[in-house]
Amino acid sequence: MALDQLRYELRLVGRWAFLTPLLIVVGLAVVGFLLALMHVLPLRIAQIFTGGLEMLLPMAAGVIVASLVSYDPAVELQLTMPRKYRFTVSARLGMVIGWVGIVSLVASTFIYHWKYWRIPVQVRTWGVIPQVLAEQCTWLAPLLWFSAVGLCLALLLRSRMASGAILAGLWIIEAIFYGYFIFIDWLKPLFLFPTTLAPTIDFWLLNRGEVTATAFILLIVGWFLLHNTEALLMESASEE
Repeated sequence: MALDQLRYELRLVGRWAFLTPLLIVVGLAVVGFLLALMHVLPLRIAQIFTGGLEMLLPMAAGVIVASLVSYDPAVELQLTMPRKYRFTVSARLGMVIGWVGIVSLVASTFIYHWKYWRIPVQVRTWGVIPQVLAEQCTWLAPLLWFSAVGLCLALLLRSRMASGAILAGLWIIEAIFYGYFIFIDWLKPLFLFPTTLAPTIDFWLLNRGEVTATAFILLIVGWFLLHNTEALLMESASEE
């Protein structure tokens, strides 16, 4: 990607896309500090910090991806250029996932160092380095999943509001009815927040792999949806 095009893509992504993950982390740090001053149990603080990594940052990434893909004022122009538009969207997707991933990685390092990671039972007896590597699965799997779903919803519905509403609905369903995702076999691969809500499950590692695999399948689906030029043009017209 040329330097000028990279600058354009960064401007299109916008400051809000880069600031949102940082504000989430800063907010979590403030809440955790206040709870520590109030002598709240460390277990509750750990649940909040782990939830920030596993639930809030991935959700934010999904909404950002859906917003960026749903609306591009120059989509007609970009569809006429030699560089395929699907590669442009992939670059934007990579920017969002990469940035949120960096923020999550740095935050997870501090959380582990401060002993506020809600460690799953399956990895509790591991050494420090294996645990640190396993901790990254806490945020990486849902980050890829929400980003992939945000991409597909934006391409299918061609609406930022509808895509964001569905993502929020899925998030709420998982947070409230997580018990069904623990005990119903066919729902287990879709359990996005086991570290925060059920770290005692005996299929945590398998779940992280299944969620990641599902995300890659959805990313492939999104890649093929980007080949539909007519739908992209209709999307642009509907936003206008």
